[in-house]
Amino acid sequence: MNNFTKHKNTGKSVFDACPEFYLNDNRKNRHFNPVTREMLEGKLNVLLPPEFIKDKSILDLGSCLGAAGQWALHHGASSYTGVELQEVYATQSQKLLKPWAGRAHVVQQDIRHFLEKSNKESYDIILMAGVLYLFIDPKTMIEKMCYVAKEAVVIETNYPPSIRTGKLPPHAAITEYIYEQEVNLAGENESLLGISATSSLRALDLMFGLHGFEKDKQKLDFPKNESMLNYRDEEYFDSKIPLRLAVCYMKNNSIKMKSLEDNLPQRKGFRRSWEHHYASKMRTRERHKISQQPVDEVDSWRFDEDIAKQFLEIAEREIPDYQRVIDKTVHVINKCGFHTPKIIDVGSAIGETLKRLHDEGYRNLYGVDNSKAMLDRSFNKATLLYSEKFPVDSGPFDVIIANWVLHFIEQRDEYLRTIKSALSKDGILILTEKVTSSSLAHSLYDEFKRNNGMTEREINKKRKQLKGVLTPRSLGWYLKMLSEAGFNSVDIINANSVFVTFLIQKNDASINNDEGV
Repeated sequence: MNNFTKHKNTGKSVFDACPEFYLNDNRKNRHFNPVTREMLEGKLNVLLPPEFIKDKSILDLGSCLGAAGQWALHHGASSYTGVELQEVYATQSQKLLKPWAGRAHVVQQDIRHFLEKSNKESYDIILMAGVLYLFIDPKTMIEKMCYVAKEAVVIETNYPPSIRTGKLPPHAAITEYIYEQEVNLAGENESLLGISATSSLRALDLMFGLHGFEKDKQKLDFPKNESMLNYRDEEYFDSKIPLRLAVCYMKNNSIKMKSLEDNLPQRKGFRRSWEHHYASKMRTRERHKISQQPVDEVDSWRFDEDIAKQFLEIAEREIPDYQRVIDKTVHVINKCGFHTPKIIDVGSAIGETLKRLHDEGYRNLYGVDNSKAMLDRSFNKATLLYSEKFPVDSGPFDVIIANWVLHFIEQRDEYLRTIKSALSKDGILILTEKVTSSSLAHSLYDEFKRNNGMTEREINKKRKQLKGVLTPRSLGWYLKMLSEAGFNSVDIINANSVFVTFLIQKNDASINNDEGV
């Protein structure tokens, strides 16, 4: 893996001697995200860090005026090839890059046909910035790039609108087709609109993985300043997720991901018996264990080995917004700006949240649970603790997560006070609880479970199993108890049916009373 490193600011710009790369770019006239020297440098420093590209051959797909070529060659790349379909851009870039003589080449051609005619591993690094989403078949284009790339492919692209607007969780693996995606027209002050396809980060991971490339562990974050609004400023777009994402995929010959399309002809790959499917087990249990048993005689709910094996499927089937809350938990922690936070997940179960945090780069992770069966199947790269009580001695913690767990604890007022004492000075608690509700609201929850395939008997059985085990309290009780425990700031950041997620800050007493719409 190659670690990306930041280009040190020497006070001299790559483009000081050749301002034409941004002054002659018609995109400087855009009201939205105009091209400037600062924007080019901020963007290229993230996509092509100097230490990463030194002595490498660079292929730039959709090269526009070739600014990436000036940047790459200035920082020691061995060669640069730009591929640009629009004649105006191609002609301009050929002139601008002429001082680099035989090290810079610009080809006026469509990207698809250029890649089809290129040899295997003919370029060290491929850059495709702001282009991939223009193609309606991203999988095919990724396959072609992976064939031509020797070491890495760097992608800058848009997040799908459904993810940015919150209709789908950030972890969703989707390609979304858009009717009016725009691309800049060279030499004009307008864009061309047309049908395109935008893929999520998880979908990109899968498509690159199929061709032996994996995501670099170092995150690519654009600087947050006035020149990079299009890339970084979430609030500017009224979305928790920025418009653009950047990611580097490195070649790894040990990856052996296969699609069903590849596996089926050879009948190879992972196999799962129908007998072991969660739904089959539930139906079998219905038939053989409780077919003659009254629902009110079922055993109480326990987080045993049988439940641990199917926990994720149960959680996604029976907890509204299960993955969305995990996504939001990670997002909130990211926004807090902790350097190396100490994080604990209370009731960590099989470690789904811990795994997501680890994927985000967090390493000082703890999980605590009172179910040994859950911990045996949990994420083993975190410190896992088996305990009925909160592990105060392992604190203090910068972040405490308690999603879907305190409603199983009878003395939760005392538990909340213990959590408060275990938080660092500026620590936060993210808490998700099932709360008491009206019959109408609870009917929405039952409807959610029915839509996920649960039968009436299963719903009634689960209700009986949880009686006396899960005891919800009212929303007012939580607000009152959190205040009495000494928390200065309590916000509701997610709610669905009978579940509520709180963001609780230990010492933040600031209140925003902005009533503007």
